[in-house]
Amino acid sequence: MRRLPPLHSLRAFEVAARHLSFVAAAEELHVTPTAISHQIKALEDYLGKPLFRRRPRPMTLTEAGERLYPVLRDGFGQFAAALDEIHDPATIQRLKITTTTAFASRWLVPRLESFRAEAEHIDLEVHASEMPVDLHAGEADIAIRYGATPGGDLRWHELFRDRYVPVCHQALVADAELPLRPSELAARPLIHFEWKRPTRLTPTWERWFGESPAADSGDGLHKPLGRKLAFSEESHAIEAALAGQGIALLSDVLVAGELKSGTLVQVHPFALEGFTFHAVHLPHSAKADVIDDFIEWAKGQHGAARDTATRSI
Repeated sequence: MRRLPPLHSLRAFEVAARHLSFVAAAEELHVTPTAISHQIKALEDYLGKPLFRRRPRPMTLTEAGERLYPVLRDGFGQFAAALDEIHDPATIQRLKITTTTAFASRWLVPRLESFRAEAEHIDLEVHASEMPVDLHAGEADIAIRYGATPGGDLRWHELFRDRYVPVCHQALVADAELPLRPSELAARPLIHFEWKRPTRLTPTWERWFGESPAADSGDGLHKPLGRKLAFSEESHAIEAALAGQGIALLSDVLVAGELKSGTLVQVHPFALEGFTFHAVHLPHSAKADVIDDFIEWAKGQHGAARDTATRSI
């Protein structure tokens, strides 16, 4: 029989290595940091090698730790997937989805009742965070990620692309003739939000004014002139636009419902291309059938919404 160290010490190391923090590992496992330290010390004594470089800060993995971590990460992920598959497979399956706060609140959550009605055998758990989770570690079954170029060893499915359009609450332009000219738009309060990893292709107000077809005409303006309202989160910028606090450059995917209802109106036809929403999962997930069901549903929901989402101006 193979001699292995205690399972709790292996689990403590995997979580601490994932977070590179004993405190964060203790919070996840509901123990004290001292308990984590003792469990990892016992594992290091068993192996005869240190697994972490504790000084200087920040803490890092040693060569031995870097060899052990991916093995345990994948192993615990496979344990979780196998147990989920075995547990009551004929009735309810659990699908954990991770995505950004904006996509969860603006697109996913309002449509979930439709998915639940179509897939009564699936229980859903939605994890909203701006930080990517580790799918290998079993933290989620599927991630909705937004960006230009996928990579890594995961399986990527393109769901849909978006465009960034200038919109505001309909009351703000109730007496105006649409579309607004760029000079009129630039003079109004503009709502901005912070992109976490900006590039030259990031759809911002500065880029919109620089690339608008009217930028080189007699009405051309290359920078906004009105007051600026800025947020660190996209979801807060959307809420500010809905509250009538200014004009925002927003994803037509995330505000499709408000454009369809007329609560928000597009004030100029020029739009900037956004990026792509991808569904991402492990290449050999034990929940492949359930994941496929979700992906097909999401694509269908977007297709139905895009037909009538944007109000013409």
